[in-house]
Amino acid sequence: MPSCAAGAESITATASNNFMHFFDLHQFISRLESTGELARISVTVDPLLEIAAITDRVCKLPQGGRALLFEHPAGCSFQVATNLFGSPKRVCRALGVAELDDLTFLLRALLNHIPELDIESLDHQIASLPEFKHFSPHTADVPDPELVAMNPPNLTSFPFLQSWPGDGGASGYCRYITLPQVFTTAPDGGTRNCGVYRVQLRGEREAAIQWKAGSGAARHAELYRLAGKTMPVAIVLGGDPALLFSAMFPLPGDLDEMTFAGFLRGAPLATAPCRSIPLIVPTGGEVIIEGYVEPDDSVVEGPFGNHTGFYSPAAAAALMKVTAISHRPDAIIPATVVGPPPMEDCWMAQAWERLLLAFLQRMVPSIADIRFPFEWVFHQSAIISLENAQPGMVRVIVGQLWTLPWFRSSRVLLFVSAGTGPVGLPRAAWRTMNMTDFSEDMVRDGDTGRVAVDATGCRTPRPELKLSAESALLVARRWQEYGIV
Repeated sequence: MPSCAAGAESITATASNNFMHFFDLHQFISRLESTGELARISVTVDPLLEIAAITDRVCKLPQGGRALLFEHPAGCSFQVATNLFGSPKRVCRALGVAELDDLTFLLRALLNHIPELDIESLDHQIASLPEFKHFSPHTADVPDPELVAMNPPNLTSFPFLQSWPGDGGASGYCRYITLPQVFTTAPDGGTRNCGVYRVQLRGEREAAIQWKAGSGAARHAELYRLAGKTMPVAIVLGGDPALLFSAMFPLPGDLDEMTFAGFLRGAPLATAPCRSIPLIVPTGGEVIIEGYVEPDDSVVEGPFGNHTGFYSPAAAAALMKVTAISHRPDAIIPATVVGPPPMEDCWMAQAWERLLLAFLQRMVPSIADIRFPFEWVFHQSAIISLENAQPGMVRVIVGQLWTLPWFRSSRVLLFVSAGTGPVGLPRAAWRTMNMTDFSEDMVRDGDTGRVAVDATGCRTPRPELKLSAESALLVARRWQEYGIV
C-alpha cells in the first residue's frame, strides 16, 4: 500500500505532467530564453521611470508580451528582470503545470483528504494532513553558501525601480522593491509568514514596509508589540517562483507559505538560517536583506501608483533597519510594475483563481467556475458560474461567500449560468443587461455596500439563440468554398 508521501508525490507528478520546476530565478530565466519568451535589453536604461515605462508598454501587448531582462541598468552592475510572469504560459512554467486548470486538480485532490471543511480552521486542517506535511521545507545548518555578504550593507547599490512619477512623493524616497518575499515569525518562533508587501527604500540601511492590517506580518508585529520586543524581518528576492506565488496567494489563516510552495512544486524547499537574525529563509535567492522592525516605530510611505490606475495615498508603514545584505555575485533583481490592466499581476492572479475554485467547489458544490476579470481582480470581485441555477439560489450562495475571507471586501459578485466554457467580462455584461431584473435580482449588503447580481436568468428562463447543429456543420465543411478572407 503506498504511503501518504508517495500519494502526494503521485498527485503532484500527475498534474505537473513532467514539466520543469525551478530552483532559482536564473534557471527560470534561462528556460524562458530557450523557448523564445525572453527579450534582452542590452542598452543602458534608467531604473527611475524608464524601465517601468518599457515594461508597461510590453505588458499591454497581446498575451502579455515577453519577459524582459535589462542587462545594463544605469549606475549599477546588477541586472533587472520584469514581466517574468506576464502571460498564462509563463505562469504555468513558473508553477510546473501544463495548464492552469491543473492547479484546481492539485488542490482538489489534497482537500479530498479532509472529510468536512471548516473555514475557521481550514489552515490547521490542511497543515495536519500527511500529504501536505510531506512538503515541509528542509533546513541547512549554515547560511546559503552561494550568497556573498555585502560589507557594509547598502540598499542603494541595487537597481530598484521608480515606476510612476509620484511614487514616494510624501517623503522624497521614490524607489521600491516590488517583488519582495517578506519573512516574519511569531515571537515564539511558531507560526511563520511569507508575504509580498511593497518596500520603499529610505537610504542605504533603512526601508519602509507597507503591510496591511490583518496580514500575517501585521499580526506578528502586534504580537511583538505586546511582548515589548523588536521583530526580525528578512526580505528575499528571487528563488523558486513557486514561493513567490504562494506568498502572493491569500492562503487560509496561518497556512505556511513555504510548505504550500513545496506542495505546488512537488518537492520541499531547501532553507537556511539568516546571517544576523533568527529567521529561516529559502536558499537559491538572488538577494537577502535582513533587519529588525520596532513595532511602534513607523514612517510615512507613499503615495504609490497601483493597479487601479491611481495613486494609493501616503500612509504609515513599518520602518526596517537593515543589519545585513547578502547576494549572488551575478544577482538579477526581479521587479514588477503595477498599473491599469492588463499588467503582469493580472496573469499571476489567474493562478489563485484556479486554486480558489477548488476551495469554493468543496464549500458550495453548485459553483461550476469562477473568473476574475482583469478590470475587477483586485477588489475580490468575480464572475461566478452556477450549475442548475434556481430562483433564490444566488441569495443563499452569496450569503455564504460573503462570510469567507476571500470575499469579505468584494465590491461585486456577478452570477451567471454555467455554459460550455469560461464566462469572461464581455459575455457576462451582455447577459447582465439582458437577463437581469434589477428590481429583483440584485442583492446588496447595506453594512458594507457589497453587491451581488443574479444574471442567471433562472427566474424567467428564455431559449437562447443557437445555430442548428446541421447548419453549423455545413458551414464548417464549406467554409473554404465560400472564399471569405
